[in-house]
Amino acid sequence: MPNNVAATGTKRNNVSRATTTALCCCEYIAHDNERFHILGCCCNCEDFDLVCTRLITCRRIEQRNIDGMLIAFQDRLRIPWHGGAKRVSPAALAPGLIVPLMLGLAALNANTAMVLMLTLVGFTIWGLRLAERTATRTTFFLSWLIFSLLYMIIIFEFEVPLLELLPEENCILVLISAASLYCFFRTKQLAPQNFVTAQYGTTPRDELPGIAEASSGEEQAEQQEHEAATAHISLQMDNVLNIDDDDLGGAGGSEGASLMHSQPNICEICRKCTPTRSSHCAVCGSCIKRYSHHSFWLNCCIGELNYRWYLLGLTTAELALLLGANLTLTAVCHPFLVVRFLGVPFLLPDDCSEVFEDFELGISFAVAGYALLMASYIGFDLMRQLYAWRRGNTLHEFKRTTLPSRNRLWSNRRTFFK
Repeated sequence: MPNNVAATGTKRNNVSRATTTALCCCEYIAHDNERFHILGCCCNCEDFDLVCTRLITCRRIEQRNIDGMLIAFQDRLRIPWHGGAKRVSPAALAPGLIVPLMLGLAALNANTAMVLMLTLVGFTIWGLRLAERTATRTTFFLSWLIFSLLYMIIIFEFEVPLLELLPEENCILVLISAASLYCFFRTKQLAPQNFVTAQYGTTPRDELPGIAEASSGEEQAEQQEHEAATAHISLQMDNVLNIDDDDLGGAGGSEGASLMHSQPNICEICRKCTPTRSSHCAVCGSCIKRYSHHSFWLNCCIGELNYRWYLLGLTTAELALLLGANLTLTAVCHPFLVVRFLGVPFLLPDDCSEVFEDFELGISFAVAGYALLMASYIGFDLMRQLYAWRRGNTLHEFKRTTLPSRNRLWSNRRTFFK
């Protein structure tokens, strides 16, 4: 026992000395509270050496050694940063390799481009459904969006202007794209302010019941407190619902309505009082004011303060993607004149059969098709958001109201075919 106490004290002293000494941009504190340098990413890893040795000698590799090796690799995957190297998630780096490889292969021929685009649509739908079903907070989709935008900007600015693109068209596209990026930046910047703060009695995610360890006495006290609060709220609701219809007219009706509306909104997960029209986000682990949905593409929640910025960002992004795709396709394909409005010609692509004969034309065509896919997804999301907003609901509230009718329709259909 004294040895364990001495070891713990020594470890704490090492951690305190490591934290008090300023870290350079390439140093960090590892998961084992040791100070490391990012240049030593493959050095001093006992689990990695053991796995390699047993792999060469064809001996059995234990799972704990593999887990330790993966944890060490994930902990040492960092980039230089002020105040210490920052860890980078492998999911955030994967799109940096997948997006250019996919678009490069799509530029080879029409069949490859069609197969890759359909595969991309299926993979995106499956990934979003999986992340939503498992309530996983990931940076994969945000990284995919950033690398896609970077790659499209590079191709458009370095390839398409060589194909007789007017400077005015390029400036308009740059302004709309900058406005869209700023709106999404404001959406993500205001997202933390949508969290229900402590004034409503909520707690952070790491302090929620079941996350932190508690003794049996604390658990019993929390359970008794929860049961008492639930009984009190049920009693209040019974008193409100027992009001007669005759008492709801005139002044009595206003009092009954005010009493009904004064009932607190209780989150079933946080077990705390929350503002009206707020809901719990399983991904962020907190209640959100006027919760609309969790955007996996921005890795943040859309709520009361950033909802309008999100809609404005979707609108400008839709315009930028459609304009960029049109300018690219009319540059690489044979265009035809649709209409001339105020002296400005509006063109559409006519014949694109020769775009795959040259790689520069093929990659521009693939990027334009990729932009049209993104525009289709954003347009669908925008129409859904605007429809819910026109009805005075958020997307979360709209789904909750339409879900029972869908379930009834599905059950009636199953009954009909029996």
